[in-house]
Amino acid sequence: MTALVASPLAAQELGAVGPGTSDESGPDIVVTARKRAETLQDVPMAVTAVTDTDLAIRNVQDVNGLYAEVPGLYLAPGSVNNSADTAYLTMRGVGFNAGLEPAVGVFLDGMYIPQLGFDTAFLDLERVEVLRGPQGTLFGRNTQGGALNLVSRRPGPDLRGRVQLEAAEFGTYRAAGSISGPLVDRLYVGVSAEHRTTDGFLHNVVLGGQQDWSRQDTVRGVVRWVPSDDVEVMLIGDASHRYYNEAIRGVRLATRRYESLVDQDAPDTKDNHGAQLNVTAQLGSGLTLTSISGYRYSAADVFTDMDSRVSVQRQATLPGFLPVARTPQTFSGATLDVQTRQKFKSQELRLNGSQGTVDWLAGGYYFDQDQDFDRYRRVGPGTVPFPAALYIYENHIDDRNGFAGFGQASWKATDAVELTGGGRWSHEKVIGTGNRGQVFGPPLNLFQPVNRNARASYSNFSWTASASYKAAPGTLLYATYAEGWKAGGINRSGSAAANSPYADESSQNYELGLKSSTRDQALTLNVALYYIKIRNQQVTNVIPDPGGGPTPVSVVENAAGSHVSGAEAELTVRPVEGLRLRGSLSYSRSRFDEFVGAFTLTDKTDFSGTQFEKVPEATVFAAADYHVPLGNNRALDFHAEYQFVDSIIIQDNTRASRSGDQLTAPAYDRVNLNISFDTGRGLRITGFVNNLLDTFDVTFPSSDPLLGRDVFVAPLPPRQFGGRAALIF
Repeated sequence: MTALVASPLAAQELGAVGPGTSDESGPDIVVTARKRAETLQDVPMAVTAVTDTDLAIRNVQDVNGLYAEVPGLYLAPGSVNNSADTAYLTMRGVGFNAGLEPAVGVFLDGMYIPQLGFDTAFLDLERVEVLRGPQGTLFGRNTQGGALNLVSRRPGPDLRGRVQLEAAEFGTYRAAGSISGPLVDRLYVGVSAEHRTTDGFLHNVVLGGQQDWSRQDTVRGVVRWVPSDDVEVMLIGDASHRYYNEAIRGVRLATRRYESLVDQDAPDTKDNHGAQLNVTAQLGSGLTLTSISGYRYSAADVFTDMDSRVSVQRQATLPGFLPVARTPQTFSGATLDVQTRQKFKSQELRLNGSQGTVDWLAGGYYFDQDQDFDRYRRVGPGTVPFPAALYIYENHIDDRNGFAGFGQASWKATDAVELTGGGRWSHEKVIGTGNRGQVFGPPLNLFQPVNRNARASYSNFSWTASASYKAAPGTLLYATYAEGWKAGGINRSGSAAANSPYADESSQNYELGLKSSTRDQALTLNVALYYIKIRNQQVTNVIPDPGGGPTPVSVVENAAGSHVSGAEAELTVRPVEGLRLRGSLSYSRSRFDEFVGAFTLTDKTDFSGTQFEKVPEATVFAAADYHVPLGNNRALDFHAEYQFVDSIIIQDNTRASRSGDQLTAPAYDRVNLNISFDTGRGLRITGFVNNLLDTFDVTFPSSDPLLGRDVFVAPLPPRQFGGRAALIF
């Protein structure tokens, strides 16, 4: 049992274990995974609910802190580098090569957050709901693999607040606070803010200083108006600014040192802000109307030393080349600068009803997304192996919009049997425009223009059906079939041959599940078995430039058919008063049924029968929480956790690599500990150590993109000691 060990199920069920939980709402976690309030154990689907208490105990600050804890959830890096701007969330292996749109959607209070802002800060959340498997009949878009729904805490008539200060090694500091309460009768407000800063743990031995420093500020506000018992209006706004230095390739694997060889650098920036209006109205006769309107804007600028090594820094000046460069360009070394701007707006209308033994919903959805993508590659004279200085500038614009109609109904056939069916019809249209220019200096003196102008549209109907059976009190069995879908798009890089549409991707998902718990919640066990068949799979491939240029280009192709079979388990055990054991286990066996990777007509590799890149086959999470009362409301709380992430493989994308060349990031495990003292007067003091065993763990492996040979890896932080204090009122 404890080898499976258990789930991030609860904090509300936790009683006295954890900060500020002794008076919370009891053993049952209430979720809205099916767009209606019901207890987690009654939902016939694979859902993990991480409550605010468990987020606080583990100090989870964004989605990156949930890997391994949530079964099947992982972050797949981009095809060329490890920047967060090109990474995608994956679920059960689905979405590992997401193309230009993710297959796992992130939603804030029901509104979709575009890919560039998926790692938004967790500020004053009530819980995080993670839904595994296709969610097209319930959520907005891009949920072929699953969905994360971030649920904000609603401000109410009671004044409540929290202030937290944290300090740790590597110059790491964090200050966060939130306050909410009434403004006037039936009008409530909440404000939360956070400042994070770290000097980082990677030392740049070429330029001096730290390579991976970061400064981030985030603020979120909620205004809740309840003009009557039947109407609720919530206005939610947030903004964040991050000024940082991303270690794209990391360090040389051969040295196993936290040392960077970057010889050219510039700060990176990312800005996100958005606002949404959620209106809920009870219309009578069991009908509820919900409207979610929103707008988001994101902008990022990431600068990369392409080869992450000391290279020749001779300067070159090459002539301008309209329309991508209006003036002569001066540069040296080998660098890449990527600038992305994204605007997104959406509107959802949904009607929920409950008549007798039937619960149903129906709705419509519309979105409009604009993305400007600028990429600047520069290679100075003398940079091996290029025979000439060159620059490649790209400006690509993607305008995508779409609409959908969806519906779902659940029929309580008997007290023990529930049948559910639903469907979603979607239509998306995308227009890709822009320009690409390559300029080569002496002795080549070449000018190669590429104009991008393509459009495509995609339509799909997908459906889901499930049956659940409550075999006994606390025991639920369910079976589900669900179809997943993700629209295609327009390639936005490379030569004219690469700037073409690629088709949509679809999947068929079969799942059997068991949810069980004792009456007193002393034991809770959830298990799911699944099989996923993926058709027309979108696969990112890095190939030599079809236009004859010296640098490879990244293209998305519908090149594969595949399947995933797996199992996951979540368990919570309370063997004695004050002690909770919990954890999760996930195993996903992904295999290509048919996939030939082709760099050229002669360089081809048949990957049929091999596992997906970028996702681990197995993850394990185990945690123990022990609460020791000291009298007078004082207490000690002990928390220990273990994380295991299996190895991943990644295509070796260098100029010198072959189509079958791959790199492996080995499996790793980590142990974290913390001890908290609750003074009984709202003040809680915590000491912690992350990566207790000080292991050297790595994620994204890559070779020198120009020469190959040297392998670089993105290391996870070494052992770190720290402390934090939280005042709750």
